[in-house]
Amino acid sequence: MKVLILSVSAGGGHGHAAEALKDYINLKFPESEIKIIDTLKYINPIIDKVVIGSYLKTLKVTPSLYGKLYNHSEGDYGIANTISAKFNEIMTYKLMPLIDELSPNILISTHPFTTEMVSIMKAKYNLTIPAISIITDYYSHGSWLHPYIDAHVVSNKDMVEDMVSKGIPRNTIHDLGIPVKPNFIEKYKKEETLKELDLCTSKFTILVMGGSLGMGKITDVYQELIKVNKDIQIIVITGKNEKLHNELLMLKETSTKPTKIIGFTDTVNKYMQASDLLLTKPGGLTITEALICKIPLGIFSPIPGQEEKNAEFLLNHNLAINLSDTNKCQQTIENLLEFKDKLTVMKANCSKFSKPDSGYKIVELIEYLIKSNNVTGLKNFDKDYYKDNNLKTFFKSVEEYFMKTAIKIFANN
Repeated sequence: MKVLILSVSAGGGHGHAAEALKDYINLKFPESEIKIIDTLKYINPIIDKVVIGSYLKTLKVTPSLYGKLYNHSEGDYGIANTISAKFNEIMTYKLMPLIDELSPNILISTHPFTTEMVSIMKAKYNLTIPAISIITDYYSHGSWLHPYIDAHVVSNKDMVEDMVSKGIPRNTIHDLGIPVKPNFIEKYKKEETLKELDLCTSKFTILVMGGSLGMGKITDVYQELIKVNKDIQIIVITGKNEKLHNELLMLKETSTKPTKIIGFTDTVNKYMQASDLLLTKPGGLTITEALICKIPLGIFSPIPGQEEKNAEFLLNHNLAINLSDTNKCQQTIENLLEFKDKLTVMKANCSKFSKPDSGYKIVELIEYLIKSNNVTGLKNFDKDYYKDNNLKTFFKSVEEYFMKTAIKIFANN
């Protein structure tokens, strides 16, 4: 089996989903050839730096701007949608030689950009390779939805009707969940983990985290938690955010609540399984991991746009409490601990939406699509045309135009 997985390194979830799928495919088909492409970086490292750098800068400096772009791009005629479509149409031509060279049996996309690129390639170049889109959020934003995609894998059943209403054929939508790496399913003993951290095995344990980048108002949340009038202990995972790590170490010195500060870790599941409540940003992968570990959530600092939609899903299904107003965090946590029956219900609800076998089921879907596809390859791709020097010059000028435009847009906001 030859598999090409297209992703983009904007946040950790898209790449993690790609790596997880690679592991599951290898488990069932160890002789497979699997290639994961960080697509923007492959097409042009400078464009990747501008786009991803601008994305991260916008989230940090003016998140409301990102939210507006997200909302405006929901419709078919949004300006952001139009720019994205034109950009992706031009950039897809840089992927065609790669696909021609690898001749994969299937294409898998874990990012909206690459899903749109695959859709364009299938339409424009009559690409016959089956394609799967892994939607790594809990809401079906229009940027994920494109024609000619053979299978859309979604995280929850709520998305199905919404996608059908937006024109996606029902038989292409599969409620299989977001894949996590196989070792995430490994079980740890809560008591042993807490002892390793020099924490009490019987106290109510709250885990705080903000993804691999340690984003969100984690310091504010921690300052509220140490004022809680209940017997609690705290674990904070700061990811790669060294500034946050140092700030919390200083705050910990005067805290009356037992606290363990952890930097970047690849065993998040170990700490989730040792905790009674998770306070976090509502990223798609983090939600998926929490549901698998059956740990109720408290959500804060959602990224405007997709994470706000993720938060709506959690709150609508009583899987989380809302901590968006961090000033009320102390009161909200105290109220929750006063009525622990609510925690019990939330934990039970997590079980209903947990999909720990997602990776295995997606591999079954991959196998089915490959077997159902009798012809693979490109029917409308001229290698010699691509080699033409004038054409290369044209695409280079287009790349330069988009880079300059992106720099101007984000420099002024």
